[in-house]
Amino acid sequence: MKALSHSDAYQVLLLQAADEGRGPALFGESVGRARDAVLPFLVGEKFPSIYLEHPLVGDPFLDVTVLYGQAERGTRISSSVAGDHGEMFDWFSEVGKQHNDINCGFELDTKEDALPTAAIHFQPRAHIELVRPFCEIVGEPERADLYLDLAARMPQGWPLSFFGMFRGRPGSPLRVCGYLADAEKLACAQDPGHLVPVFDSIGFHAYNDAMLEQVSALMAAAAGTVDFQFDVYPDGTLGNVFAIDVQFGIELPEAVHASFESGPGADIMGLLEAWGAADERWKMAIESAFARSLPIELDDGKAGKFAFTIMPHWAKARWKDGVLHPAKLYHLAHADVLS
Repeated sequence: MKALSHSDAYQVLLLQAADEGRGPALFGESVGRARDAVLPFLVGEKFPSIYLEHPLVGDPFLDVTVLYGQAERGTRISSSVAGDHGEMFDWFSEVGKQHNDINCGFELDTKEDALPTAAIHFQPRAHIELVRPFCEIVGEPERADLYLDLAARMPQGWPLSFFGMFRGRPGSPLRVCGYLADAEKLACAQDPGHLVPVFDSIGFHAYNDAMLEQVSALMAAAAGTVDFQFDVYPDGTLGNVFAIDVQFGIELPEAVHASFESGPGADIMGLLEAWGAADERWKMAIESAFARSLPIELDDGKAGKFAFTIMPHWAKARWKDGVLHPAKLYHLAHADVLS
């Protein structure tokens, strides 16, 4: 057999994630919408990075983020929820040739029957000179100032790396994100009070002692990277939401059970469950971890393999006005040809 198409590969991955009753329990009725809505976004020569996102308490639903590490000029998505994106792909096709560590993409919210316009994601990492051209090419030039102004205010060890725009929502904030330096992560884990001067220096005041303790405890439990998120409103002020993505540090799907039985996964989920931000559904969610390969014939006639992978990648904890909200779990779903 030949390599699977992007569409077929995605459907295999989603079927695995939803198998054995996990679909209704974890994703609710939105799993069908997530399947259909994502198919037009599977463009390009390489299978994109796909993140399946669902809550760990409350009503189940599934949102999907699709990220592209490269694009070809002329790439287009045949979907009404893609919004105006042609110039973005054409621009990214050229810039991506110069930088192999950037990506762009979309976040699809499939919770409701009527899907909103997909949010746009861009990760310039340290290439801050790309922020303004990207914002201009997607028709949101004013967003560049919001990102760049905050980037200039961020303290040492808190660099910004990527951002998301919720198009079609008037007055919506710019979601700005960065990866916490290891030294800062350790300092926050050892002392909740270390967060106070960080927050105060950038104008974030929607915190309290309980939130600081929870953030610190999660950073202490994290085995991998922690990234942080703020909302920046059109007037430049920071919103009342702070979030962190706490990565499990799992390299391979076969290591998932060990992590969630007695390792960092268990520690992180134990904290979230104790605080009421998760229930026991995370134990079902980890059963979706999956790694398989199929023998295929490559284009040159040689034997190869087509590999599928799903594994839980991080948990998102989110505070609003210092109050912890329901946590979410993110699974990385990927497919690729192995020669």
